[in-house]
Amino acid sequence: MENTIKSFIDQQLELGAMAVHSELAVVPLLCRQPGGPDYITLKEAFVRGGFAVTEISESGSVPNLKVVNGTGHNVLLLDGEELAGAKQNRVLNTSILIAAEGSAIIPVSCTEQGRWHYASREFSDSGVMMSRSIRTNKSASVSASVRSSSSYVSDQGGVWRDIEALHQSHGTSSSTGAMKDAYESRKAQTESYKGHFPCQDGQCGMAVLIKGRVAGIEFLSRPEAYRQLHEKLLGSYIMDIPMAQAGKSGPDPLKVRKILDRIKDGTEERFKSVGLGEDCRYTIRGMVGSALLVDNWYLHGAFFRSNNRNQTDQHRTERMASLSRRRGYRQE
Repeated sequence: MENTIKSFIDQQLELGAMAVHSELAVVPLLCRQPGGPDYITLKEAFVRGGFAVTEISESGSVPNLKVVNGTGHNVLLLDGEELAGAKQNRVLNTSILIAAEGSAIIPVSCTEQGRWHYASREFSDSGVMMSRSIRTNKSASVSASVRSSSSYVSDQGGVWRDIEALHQSHGTSSSTGAMKDAYESRKAQTESYKGHFPCQDGQCGMAVLIKGRVAGIEFLSRPEAYRQLHEKLLGSYIMDIPMAQAGKSGPDPLKVRKILDRIKDGTEERFKSVGLGEDCRYTIRGMVGSALLVDNWYLHGAFFRSNNRNQTDQHRTERMASLSRRRGYRQE
């Protein structure tokens, strides 16, 4: 029987006890029966060795990077994970499962507008995840692109504007416009938040409320993989706190259940992934959502509240269709 996001949520996810600190609240998502394809995370892949991410050529191409996976394991790359080095820092435009001993040209967005020269020959894990609000806007533009032209291209100009807004909201700056510099400047504050939300046994995801409003819900298929990404994902939401609008009431787990019901009622479209499996895009009232489906298992799902300046997938489609850079992607 074909899986759906509704059946996955109903059968696999259970809400844990909500934790609250200051303006942030987290409801753990616990996995009832972990399963699906085996994989390791980006961080694990770099530690094991035999895994390389590089520019696609000596001259490079802003929206594309090359991945060679010699780890002997499938490697899961998450939408919004940042890669540091080479000619400029980048983030993944979508979640991708790179096959063991495989390679791929992957779609990315630049997160360091003011640099275009080599800092290193290969990329490394920057240790940060793009902030929730920027991920939301980027995901909406990528969804429009894949629907209109089957390519995972983002609104790069919008990403740069959002990174500038991130710096402004935190009172930080960067000589190269690097997103990571905002994280480094706010590291002490971010770490103080993380200590209040430790990863729970069996946790495979979380629903995050900022100032009383559900900001996002995301999950992985395997708790052991999620544990390695827990703090990185938390950072994505913590960095969003200064930009978030307050809700009309305080945090309540019932709000999470209502959003999960909305996700289950959404419309799912499936596209060929850059790597293994299918890339799923969702039409959900007031939300932007995507997921990676491999062998009938959702390996990563991310569902965000639409931002107030809400440029929906439909509104972006016409503009994105006019972009000149369109590339095909391959898995070898």
